[in-house]
Amino acid sequence: MKIRYIVSVAAFVVSPAQAETVYRLTAPTLACATPSATRDANEAMLHGHDFSRFQKLYDCRIINDTGRWDEIAENGDVLLLRKTPPTPGLPPLYFARRAVTPLLETSEAEQDLIHTVESFRTEHSASSQRQPVSHKADKTQSETFSARSVGGQPVIDSVKNSFQALWKKMSTLSAQIGWHNGFVKVIEWGVGLYVLLKAAGAYRRRRTFRNTVQTGKRLIDTLADRLQIRRKQLVFQNAYGTTIYDKWNKEKSEFMRREMYACLSKHGYEKYFEKATPELLTYLDQVAFKEPHAVAAKNSNPDIYTPDMDPFDYERYCAKLLKKAGWDAIVTSECGDQGADIVATKKGLRLILQCKLYSRAVGNDAVQQVAAARHHYAGRFAAVVSNAPYTIPAQQLAKTNKIFLLHHDELQDFVRRLENFTSARVRG
Repeated sequence: MKIRYIVSVAAFVVSPAQAETVYRLTAPTLACATPSATRDANEAMLHGHDFSRFQKLYDCRIINDTGRWDEIAENGDVLLLRKTPPTPGLPPLYFARRAVTPLLETSEAEQDLIHTVESFRTEHSASSQRQPVSHKADKTQSETFSARSVGGQPVIDSVKNSFQALWKKMSTLSAQIGWHNGFVKVIEWGVGLYVLLKAAGAYRRRRTFRNTVQTGKRLIDTLADRLQIRRKQLVFQNAYGTTIYDKWNKEKSEFMRREMYACLSKHGYEKYFEKATPELLTYLDQVAFKEPHAVAAKNSNPDIYTPDMDPFDYERYCAKLLKKAGWDAIVTSECGDQGADIVATKKGLRLILQCKLYSRAVGNDAVQQVAAARHHYAGRFAAVVSNAPYTIPAQQLAKTNKIFLLHHDELQDFVRRLENFTSARVRG
């Protein structure tokens, strides 16, 4: 047990991992005063460049001393080594790690101790034998390092010769197959294919745009009756005879932004929405400003009131109420609107009516339209007839402009009272 302990201690003392790391130079080697200069100078010389500027600025030099060099510090792939024994005028220098070879030196006493330990290991454990260092391997390594000596010229020459041989072979092969003519043909075919693809893309885009416009027009045709009704409601003349389109233009923008964009997106044409908008707006105006008789009538009866009846039938329904009361009533949708839906006359009296079939309260628009229509048609009286109530602003505006606000159920009674009032004033 004691012998094993002594042997273990001896092995630890002389272990290579615990010995001081020393190096030797196997060939003339480049070294500098700083790590970065060492890397840059080695790189420059490897590519055959002059390293004189490194020699002047960073104290770079070629070291031929193959003696012992002790390691002071390491910096990545660069080692700071000091010559042992020190040489006057030779400071510690940085060497590339690949340019130096580790060396383990031992004294004679250490060699005897190592020999004793090795003998003991050989006798007690065959697996502990230490393999001798191959001098042939050292020689091969030395020769390889010498081949990569300062400047790396043998490596550069080899690469250069290989490249020249490859280029010569490629030139010969190109001359044999006539690569020049083939290359020109490839360019011609490539240009032709590019032009063909561009033309096909342009045709596809034009076709998609036309499909976008046709899809939008079909939507407008489907909603033509509603658009015409909204146009009648929103386009009117003011008191000075000027036709006001502001609200109609706003309605068109809202229609395009909501209904049209949703329809085009459903068919995958939203990309062309902005481009198709001017043409679709023009078509929308053409449809909306057609005469109402061109609109297909709904399945509603103008003789019977229903909340969901056609607005045009509602106008005819009100006109029939007036006719039953003995008035001549003309529905202007059959001959032009100008803000009035019905022009009724009897015994020199002229009554202008605006009819609104609404599901909500009637606002100022109807009052403004009929007020303008009264001047246009030279009417003495004007009224708004609706199935819905009226907003407070509409009531205030009607009072200012002397416009009557009626429900269709009181229309006949209203015209009778109007006749009586007029007759009384005439007799008076």
